[in-house]
Amino acid sequence: MLFNSLNYAIFLPVVYLLYWFVFNRNITVRNVFLLIVSYIFYAFWDWRFVSLIILSSFVDFFIGLGMKNNPDDKPGRRKTLLILSLAFNFGILGFFKYYNFFVDSFIGAFSLFGKDLNFNPLKIILPVGVSFYTFQSLSYTIDVYNKKFEPTTKVINFLAFVCFFPQLVAGPIERAKHLLPQFGEKKVFDYETTRSGLLLIAYGLFKKILIADRIAIFTNGVYKDLNGASGISMLIATLFFAFQLYLDFSAYSDIAIGTARLFGFKLVLNFRRPYFSSSFSEFWTRWHISLSSWFRDYVYFPLGGSRRGSNRTIVNVMIVFLLSGLWHGASWNFVIWGGINGLFVVVLDRIFKLENLTGFKRILGSVLVVLCWTLSLVFFRAPNLHDAMYVLQNMNFSGLDSIYKFGLNSSELNFAFYLIAGMMLFELLVEKRGEILLQRFYATHFILRWSVYLALVLSVIYLGSYGSFNDNSFIYFQF
Repeated sequence: MLFNSLNYAIFLPVVYLLYWFVFNRNITVRNVFLLIVSYIFYAFWDWRFVSLIILSSFVDFFIGLGMKNNPDDKPGRRKTLLILSLAFNFGILGFFKYYNFFVDSFIGAFSLFGKDLNFNPLKIILPVGVSFYTFQSLSYTIDVYNKKFEPTTKVINFLAFVCFFPQLVAGPIERAKHLLPQFGEKKVFDYETTRSGLLLIAYGLFKKILIADRIAIFTNGVYKDLNGASGISMLIATLFFAFQLYLDFSAYSDIAIGTARLFGFKLVLNFRRPYFSSSFSEFWTRWHISLSSWFRDYVYFPLGGSRRGSNRTIVNVMIVFLLSGLWHGASWNFVIWGGINGLFVVVLDRIFKLENLTGFKRILGSVLVVLCWTLSLVFFRAPNLHDAMYVLQNMNFSGLDSIYKFGLNSSELNFAFYLIAGMMLFELLVEKRGEILLQRFYATHFILRWSVYLALVLSVIYLGSYGSFNDNSFIYFQF
């Protein structure tokens, strides 16, 4: 079920009303209700894979209990249970997401030595959100093993934690110590929280439907017809994709966080205006924060982090970025994309000394970060390595007269540029005076506030990008 669909527009109010007026008297009943509606939410894609979430949840729940029931004099058994959790969760990912990729790569390696092997790929359907909920569930067992979190004995709470519908499909990837205790709290309706939640939902839909889906028309058109695209068309499409990816994914996070607030839950911040970063290291503290911090805490730190010298630090950073690239998709394009961004951190940050810049140098640093990031996204967006190299070799400023054949006419393309510029100006204002701006907005006369709310809703309805030109699903659903 898409956040930007009619189904969700009906689903959310119904669930909200039942939650607050029918099922909120008892915590257990409330959590059972949330669990059922979360499974219904997921079943709209493919009901068969609900069983996979249930199985994954039960495995990690009982592994957590097993660790609790084993005292410190049996560390070997605790480690065995952790290995079981790792094997099960990565086994799910490995089969559904990477089986064909690894086998195909293995056969390709043999072909380099003149050995041709036959391989018929399995027709495996990738479960939506599998990369997200397996990482969320896995972080629980790792934290329990490391004694950073006491395992829960309440199975309903744990099942609801793993499949909580606002963030089930594309995050934020929550940690048990932050989200799981919230399922044990009695929820009390709060007007301020509800208002901020609704505003976040409206803002997310604005970014997704009005801007991201509009520029996606041009980007998709160019990347589907690279042979017919001019140099400047590829240049604009790549630039557009940098903003499409950010606005699309941050919109999902905004809607997820806003929806959770409607039910009295707090989710972690997932984006913090990354295009104002002055270094590549800073960028990854602002972009997809829940995933970046997951790799930092469960991969980078266990590898030794920066404690074992500069050379080992570089190796650890590169391992994290290569794995992050692979997490995004079963393709060498994603691995290359991850490796390139790792090199940005360990090479360009040091060469240009981008950390802690101020004034005009910070602006130049931000421009460099965004330009390099945008170029790396060619590997993220192109369907294969050949197409990525073709785009990089042919991007230029020629063929201006042909840019209007990819779904957007002159006025629509100009409007898209204006929307991007306006959004970045707004984010700059938020970057500088975010909290004060929000406080002043809520303190203004209700007519002004409701005018803004109405403008957001009407702009989405009347100016949003709809129709057959575009796939309106969220980009990160494929991961």
